[in-house]
Amino acid sequence: MRYTILSISCRQGPLPSASHTLAFGGFPVLDLALIRVAARKSKSYCKFERLHPCIACGILVAILIVEVLSVTQILTCLTPDYIMQASDRRLTRTTNRRVEVFEDHSNKALIYRNHFAFAYTGRARLVLTSAIDWAAQRLSESKNLDGAISHLKDRATDLMNNFYSSHRPYEKMLAFVGAGFAEVQVNGRWNLRPTYIVISNFREQNGTWLEKPRKEFSIAVEPLAERRAFELLVAGQQLTRERREKLNKIIMRCLRHKEGPETIGRFLAREIQATAESNEYVGKNIMCTFLPRVTSIKDDRGWRSGAILFENPANSIEPQRLEPVGVVSIHHRFALPPPFDGPRFIYIRGDNKALPYESPVYVVPGKIFPTWSMSDLSVTITPMGESNP
Repeated sequence: MRYTILSISCRQGPLPSASHTLAFGGFPVLDLALIRVAARKSKSYCKFERLHPCIACGILVAILIVEVLSVTQILTCLTPDYIMQASDRRLTRTTNRRVEVFEDHSNKALIYRNHFAFAYTGRARLVLTSAIDWAAQRLSESKNLDGAISHLKDRATDLMNNFYSSHRPYEKMLAFVGAGFAEVQVNGRWNLRPTYIVISNFREQNGTWLEKPRKEFSIAVEPLAERRAFELLVAGQQLTRERREKLNKIIMRCLRHKEGPETIGRFLAREIQATAESNEYVGKNIMCTFLPRVTSIKDDRGWRSGAILFENPANSIEPQRLEPVGVVSIHHRFALPPPFDGPRFIYIRGDNKALPYESPVYVVPGKIFPTWSMSDLSVTITPMGESNP
């Protein structure tokens, strides 16, 4: 869920100046200028009204907000050598029991250092920022993964039990789903193992998803079992048993034939798009993250996008300016050229257009690299032909 500010008005006179701030339930104060910016983004679908005092002058400010849902489908495949995680990017709202698309390009993914990826499902907005950006900030505040996920769990629990304590139960449901390579102790020895981590207030330790949230967030850590070739895990919108069994068989066949991670990524993306055909909560725009097995979890090399397919050059003695192919199939979108020494991401648009190309958030201890969007790209190549003597 999330709440987006629609408008602001003062009950006792003009609005406070932009230098004033508002207090929200004792949580970090918000600059009024930021609220003015948010207020311009939407002008309808008012849910209810709340009053908050301006810290500087005590004037009550009325804020109109709207309820928005994020019911992501997150598919994660763990293998001993690499991990793929795919999630859709749709946010929806419900009006008169009808589901309406609120946004179809909302980032829900982040990469932590060089060895973990996260996505989320549930409440989409936390204290006037997206849930994934809020999580990125919390993860950046610790020095390692163990401390980061514990800090994320504690802060999420505090937030839901204080700032959102009066909200209805379904408005508090939230899960951060992570996958990557973590140090796991087996028989007294520490090894890097493919690991699935869920920080949530509505998932049992056995993997059962609940209809109502608990008061406390919990952490579930599930390493890939030894001698197991892979594990397919589903969060958010579920697959039917038949579709899940079919996808498991496809992945097993890919691994037996030694297909690369690109092939498995294609099937995960296609499965989400197939879900979107009949499930209006799920969109066809997809972010897929690829994590190779690393030798050190402290080696932060940054991330790279997948390859982008360009037009074929002509045989010419003149320099040529090439642009990406306008429409790219999922098959051609999934290209992961070497080196395989760090995480990569692949963005798949539902309309198969090459651009714009989006990125996830990238997080290292003490620093956050926000998402970027590339809407224009070209390269100039040297002449390919030979001149006549």
